[in-house]
Amino acid sequence: MEVCEYKHTSHIEVRYAETDQMGVVHHSVYAVWFEQARTDFFKTVGSTYADVEKQGFLCPVLELNVRYRYPTHYGDVVDIETTLMRRGRLHFKFHYRLFVKGTLCAEGYSLHCFLKDGKPTAELPPQVDLFFPTK
Repeated sequence: MEVCEYKHTSHIEVRYAETDQMGVVHHSVYAVWFEQARTDFFKTVGSTYADVEKQGFLCPVLELNVRYRYPTHYGDVVDIETTLMRRGRLHFKFHYRLFVKGTLCAEGYSLHCFLKDGKPTAELPPQVDLFFPTK
């Protein structure tokens, strides 16, 4: 597994609509936060998903995992550390660690591949290729 050395931290303030009747962030919200963290990850290097798609690539989510460790609540600021790993020629895994005031509240990952012309491809968009320079 090839690990990208770049790490990005996103900051999300929990909105009231993201909480349940107990005042705890609903489990479904974490998938949305992961997507925001991936988007922010690419923006910091000057790119967007739209840029990748204009080059003919799609990047579906193949698998999503979340491990909840400590609840998050309305008004908390959640810091999401995002790292990227390459698994073989076709798969990429984003890892997420979510903290509130230094406490690890959740961690997880999303597994992806790139499609070009509707088929899995080992070819990488330049925005992703730059994270994995050839040795």
